[in-house]
Order: sequence, then structure tokens, then C-alpha cells
Amino acid sequence: MNVKNVWTESDFEEMEWHDSYVYSIFLPDENQKLILDIDYIFKWVLDETSNLYSFWISPCDLIFENVLYLKINLDYQNTVGLDIQNINRFNPRLSPNGKILLWDYEILTDVGSITFESSGYIQNIKEQPILSDSQILMRK
Repeated sequence: MNVKNVWTESDFEEMEWHDSYVYSIFLPDENQKLILDIDYIFKWVLDETSNLYSFWISPCDLIFENVLYLKINLDYQNTVGLDIQNINRFNPRLSPNGKILLWDYEILTDVGSITFESSGYIQNIKEQPILSDSQILMRK
């Protein structure tokens, strides 16, 4: 499977982050970028004989730009790891200066949520997808 190297908010409707594993989160500083290092699942493949799935998966950087009003509510009390369940965006509006479109984003995970305002995202593919029996690449 070959995929394009860069995905953006214009691809939002065709993207699905369900079960994407998060390795790290880089919080915004003066650059106002929220960066998630993830394993992105491009395609789930069902083996009808064994009834088991395999996954076309790639390491990626998901970079949200112009991030404001960041709220992180994650509870690691009885778990390890972080899996994205879904990413929602809503409430499109122009910035106060009228130059950029802003969205409210909600990243739902298996241990809580991350919410913020952003002008959009870029998802950079670090390597082309490989077919894996696991949803996690177990990177070093």
C-alpha cells in the first residue's frame, strides 16, 4: 500500500484515527503547535479464514497548528498507553482578524480527552505503511 506523505484538514472526512497509538505529545510553546507522535492505521484487513485483522500502519506526526485553549483530561490511574478513539472537529469560524478559519477539536482517547481550538493540522507520514498483525508498531 502506498499513501501520500502529507495529509491535512482538507482530508478530514476520509481520515479515521480509531485505535491510533500515541507515543508522545509535544505541548504548544511559542510556535502554538500541538504534536502527537502516533501509529496511524490506514486500513483494517479482515482475514475471513481466521477471522483476525491485520493493519496497514505507519508512524506519523499529527501536528495541530495555531492551538489555543488547550485542555487535557487524561486519567492513567489504572492503565498504560494511550489510544485515540476518535477526533472530532466542529464550530468553524473566522479568526478575529478574519484571516484564518478556526475549529474546535476534540481528541477522544481510551483514558480521557484533549480539547483545543486550532486552524487545522498536518499529518506527516514518516514511513510508508506496512502490513502488521498488531495495531502498534512497537517502535524503539
